Amino acid sequence: MSIVAAIVSLMGAIVSGVLATIITLTINHKSEIMREKKQLVADIFGYRFLLNKDSGVEKFYAAMNRVPIVFKDNKNVIESYDYLHRCSLINDAKERSRKMEDALVTFMKELCKAINIDCENWNDSKILNIFGA
Repeated sequence: MSIVAAIVSLMGAIVSGVLATIITLTINHKSEIMREKKQLVADIFGYRFLLNKDSGVEKFYAAMNRVPIVFKDNKNVIESYDYLHRCSLINDAKERSRKMEDALVTFMKELCKAINIDCENWNDSKILNIFGA
C-alpha cells in the first residue's frame, strides 16, 4: 500500500468518525430538548389541579416559570404564555377568571402541539376538568 493510499484511508476514517460524532451529538441534543419539553408539559398538566387549592400551588408556578426557557424556540407557546400571564394581572376578578380559563386552554393546547400531541379534537373540558379538584 502506498503512502498516499494510507493517508487517504486514514483521512477517511477520521472524517467519518468526526461526522458520526457530530451527527450523534446533534440527535442526542434534540432528543434531550424534546424530553425536557415533554417533562415540563407533564408537570404542568399534573400540577394544574393545584390551581384550585389554597396551598401547594408553588409546584405549578415553578413549572410555569420554566416555560420561557424550555420553549424559547416556540413562538406560539411563548405568545400564549405571555397572554396567560397578562390575563392573570387583570384586576376585575370576574373578567380575570373568564379570560384566564380561555387563556389556560389555549396555552395548554399550544404546549401539546409543541410536543406533537394531537389535541385538535379536545374540547375545553378535557383540559379544565381535573382529578383532585
